Amino acid sequence: MTCHGEILNFISALPTGAWFATQQLLNLGTREAIDQCLYRLVKCGYLTRIAWGLFTLRTNEQNFEPLAVARFKAEIFKKKLAIHGLNIAKRLGLVARAPDQQLYSVHGVSSSFQSMKREIRLKSYSPRKIALEDSPIGEVISALWFLGEKNCDNSAVARALSTLKHEGVRELVQSAHRMPGWLTKKLRFNIGYQPG
Repeated sequence: MTCHGEILNFISALPTGAWFATQQLLNLGTREAIDQCLYRLVKCGYLTRIAWGLFTLRTNEQNFEPLAVARFKAEIFKKKLAIHGLNIAKRLGLVARAPDQQLYSVHGVSSSFQSMKREIRLKSYSPRKIALEDSPIGEVISALWFLGEKNCDNSAVARALSTLKHEGVRELVQSAHRMPGWLTKKLRFNIGYQPG
C-alpha cells in the first residue's frame, strides 16, 4: 500500500473530531512523502491544519482552544505542560497589565508555533517549577514565583492565598521543597506558620 493509502487508513481509524500529529505517521513512509500527502489533504479540504504538524478531519470549527492545542502538542513530544506563571498572575490580579499572549510552561525545549493565526509559546522550565502542574497549589506557586522576590509583596501573597481552601494552604506549606527559599519564607510569614 502507498504512503497516501496508509495515511488515509490511519485517519479513518480515528474517532470523529480526533486530532493527530505528523509525529504519529512517521512509520508510514518517508518524511517527505508524509508531508506531501498531508499538504495535499489540507489543500483539498479533507484535513484542517490546527498548527504545524497537528491536524484534524475537516471541520467548520476555526477557533481551537490554545491550551488544548499546546497540551496536545506537548503530549506528542512527551513534554510536561502547565499554564505559565504570567497568565496565572494576570488571572489572580497580581499583575496590572500583561500582554495578551498564549504562553505555557513546559519541561523540555522552548518552542513556539502558529495555531489558527495565533502564536503559542512553550517556555522551558525546570521540573520543580511545574511539578504541581495546574493544581490550585501549583498555580499559586507558579504565579508568585513568576513575580519574583522583589515584586512578591505581602499583598500579592495574601491575594494568592485567598484562592485556596484551608486544606490547600496546609498542603502548600508542606510543598516548601517545590519552591525557592524566599517564597517559602513569604508564604509562611503570611500564613503565620509555626514549625513543630
